[in-house]
Amino acid sequence: MQKRIFTTFILLIGVCVVTLVVSIGLLFLNRVRAHEMAAIRDNANLIAHILNQSGYEHAEDIRGGNTRMTIICADGWIIMDSHHTADITTNRSGREEFIQATIHGRGEAIRDSDTLRAVTFYYAIRLQDGSILRFSRTLNSLGQVVPAILPILVMLTLAIFLLAYIAAYRLTRRIIKPLLEVDFENTNIIPGYGHNTTLYEEIWPYIKKIEHQRLEISKQLATSRHRADTIEAIISNMREGLLILDENALVMVANKSVLDIFKISKEIDIKDKNIRHIFRDLEFNQNVKTCYKGKHLEMQLEINKKVYNVYLNPVEYENNRGIIVLFLDITERYKAESQRKEFTANVSHELKTPLTTISALSEMMVNGMVKSEDISDFAQKISGHAARLINIIEDIIRLSEFDEKKVTKDYTVFDIYELAKSVSHALSENEIAIQKSVSIGVTGQAVNINANYRLLDELLHNLISNSVKYNKDGGRVAIEISKEKGWCKLTVSDTGIGISKEHQARVFERFYRVDNSRSKKTGGTGLGLSIVKHIVDYHNGHIIMDSKLGSGTTVVCKIRL
Repeated sequence: MQKRIFTTFILLIGVCVVTLVVSIGLLFLNRVRAHEMAAIRDNANLIAHILNQSGYEHAEDIRGGNTRMTIICADGWIIMDSHHTADITTNRSGREEFIQATIHGRGEAIRDSDTLRAVTFYYAIRLQDGSILRFSRTLNSLGQVVPAILPILVMLTLAIFLLAYIAAYRLTRRIIKPLLEVDFENTNIIPGYGHNTTLYEEIWPYIKKIEHQRLEISKQLATSRHRADTIEAIISNMREGLLILDENALVMVANKSVLDIFKISKEIDIKDKNIRHIFRDLEFNQNVKTCYKGKHLEMQLEINKKVYNVYLNPVEYENNRGIIVLFLDITERYKAESQRKEFTANVSHELKTPLTTISALSEMMVNGMVKSEDISDFAQKISGHAARLINIIEDIIRLSEFDEKKVTKDYTVFDIYELAKSVSHALSENEIAIQKSVSIGVTGQAVNINANYRLLDELLHNLISNSVKYNKDGGRVAIEISKEKGWCKLTVSDTGIGISKEHQARVFERFYRVDNSRSKKTGGTGLGLSIVKHIVDYHNGHIIMDSKLGSGTTVVCKIRL
């Protein structure tokens, strides 16, 4: 803008200078011509006076300088002409200056001379004898005048241009300065607003319009920024993995969960990288290609030991097609479903065995296939299997109560040390403990705990019972009760057969047995430790098992006081 204003000023001044120079030249030319014509008139009057006094005898001796002198008789024919090449055969009575002089005594005219081939000034005076004395001179042209005044014009033009340049520069800066000082970040966008409201009144409507648009744009930017921040916060904090691919399968957006899913460091920027370089699963990449054709797809993938439902959805944007990929972690649900299936199969198997035995024994008794002396033994076996069924069903009901969170928080304050002594005393008189000569001892201190008495009684019963069942003949079971930084620490140790490392992680699963034949022989349902784990979780505690094959097992339960 500044350059355009400055250039306009210079062009305008240039036009003005040229106009001025031409005007001065024309003015100078007119003044020169006026001076020449005045000189011709004075000279003509002087010569006319002389000729009126002395006659034509000495006319040849009279000189008009550079001026041509002609004497024309009253009928228009030339009597004498100082220009020797003049055409004297042409009658001059029709010339304007001749007619004026004949009528008024004097006359003049300016015209192109056929004889002189130039613009010529003619001045005529009527003499006393009626003849006409005419003087004529070629007037200076602009081309003749300019060379004479050219140095002056050049100097004048340069001086004017110099002054004009300085003035144009300063004026341009002065015009532009207030516009350069406009601050669109503030309400008063022109300095002095509120004090000098006459500053550039012509542009105030535009400035107000710009200010209004600036405020609107600021609001829209703030809204867009807020929306972008909100979307960014939502995407970043999503537990689900979100991946957006462009039309070339290059990553446009990948949230933190995606990086965690693929075990990619935060320092690595995967933006604009092809998805095939990040995840090389053949089925996944084939589905990506299919999705670009407009199909919505769903698949299940196992990535880094976790199971995901993957949803691929095509999207249209700016005449291009991209893909939104959503990774939904279903590992826990998948495990739960697997456990449910396994539990259903285990329950069916566990119930089928005693029921089949009971059915077979009963059928044999009904059909009279059992001797009278064996009926008591058959009845005892039926009773044992029925008791096992009842135990399994009760344990299943108990686990279902935990699963459905139907266990009421019937908390009371009691001494868990006394409870441990009571349970251990009862189990020490158990048939299995007596047969194996297993000793049970309780050590520690009295600890009052606010918990569900019935559930902790069951927890102790299951742990001590397992330690007795899977102990060696003449073995020991030690129960220790202690306090530890706001926790009640309950430790049950035995000198039994122990559990190998590969089985320790699964012993708390339902129906999981390290040795099925031994477990069934001891009458275990395979649900005891699972119930123990649920009781500990119910009290917001945690459980740890440490065991070595052939060297015994230690189970530590910590429950908040």
